[in-house]
Amino acid sequence: MNRRSFVATTVGAPALAYAMADNREQALRCGADGHFKILMISDLHYRPAPDVHGLALTERLIDLEKPNLVIVTGDCMSGKECTTVEQVRTTIGHIASVMEKKNTPWAITFGNHDQEHFPKTNFGKDEVLAVYASYPHNLNGDYARGLHGGGNKHLLIWNAAGSKPVYCVWLIDSNMYFSDGKNNPYDWIHADQIHWYMRASAELEQRHGAKIPGLMFFHIPLPEFNELANHGKIVGMRQESEAVSPVNGGMFAAVVDRGDVRGIFCGHDHTNNYVGKWRGIELGYDGSLGHYTYPRVPPEDPSNGKVRGGRVFQITDGSPATHKSWMRTKDGTVNWESESDAYMNYQLK
Repeated sequence: MNRRSFVATTVGAPALAYAMADNREQALRCGADGHFKILMISDLHYRPAPDVHGLALTERLIDLEKPNLVIVTGDCMSGKECTTVEQVRTTIGHIASVMEKKNTPWAITFGNHDQEHFPKTNFGKDEVLAVYASYPHNLNGDYARGLHGGGNKHLLIWNAAGSKPVYCVWLIDSNMYFSDGKNNPYDWIHADQIHWYMRASAELEQRHGAKIPGLMFFHIPLPEFNELANHGKIVGMRQESEAVSPVNGGMFAAVVDRGDVRGIFCGHDHTNNYVGKWRGIELGYDGSLGHYTYPRVPPEDPSNGKVRGGRVFQITDGSPATHKSWMRTKDGTVNWESESDAYMNYQLK
């Protein structure tokens, strides 16, 4: 058994949603000060009954950080808690509610638990993504088809004038589980997804005349996260071992080879929120946000103050553009990452 096993769209609407995607994405521009802010939240594990504490925390984080984009990095829902398509739609409504209320662009990636409703609902990833994309501020439309998983795509962050992309956000599906004949361990990012990233990255470079710095988001961490934690430097909490796939599909090697992605960030391990640098690439977590999942402590327990929250990224336009990140936790505080660039440069070199 896996260690985490405890834990209104019409047929015609998807095409319309995908057609609207480019227009929505044009709003992803740096402000007049040259900054663009992303809030990453993970492991909501929502279900048909609303998680009022998770919703309140999402709203608090958005109010404090005022992000230009929110990314929900997998296990957005506990799929086993949904037994009908209507319950899936209701749960997606909870996921969408705060970003839609705040008029904030947002997107999701799938985690290993999101589609566990499928044996009962027969509602596939393309159909689920169509529901997400039906929300006015969602950016999950117009993704790459014919690949493993669902929703693999990239979003460009533009300068204030909208004339040049300064960063690229990569959204990847890290898939669910596979069978090795005896067990059902975590799946991996497959070769067709990696080839798509490399092709798309090269096409962006050719189109815009230079490699575009990037941040990559998906749910299940790569084996290199474990290498970093055991042999490198990290800043932040590491309260559980990295639950990676036993198969190294080569995503990290592809990122190193292309040289454009500067950081890879994941959910999945709810009580980790650290960041470090391995082979020149930042690797990091954001902890968990939902209160229906582990760590199973009452919502008012003080320990939630540091475990639950989200990771913030501030992109700054320049030659080249740069980014910094920090954790904003449930108690409203930020960690050391936001305090000293010199300290972080030392820790992550």
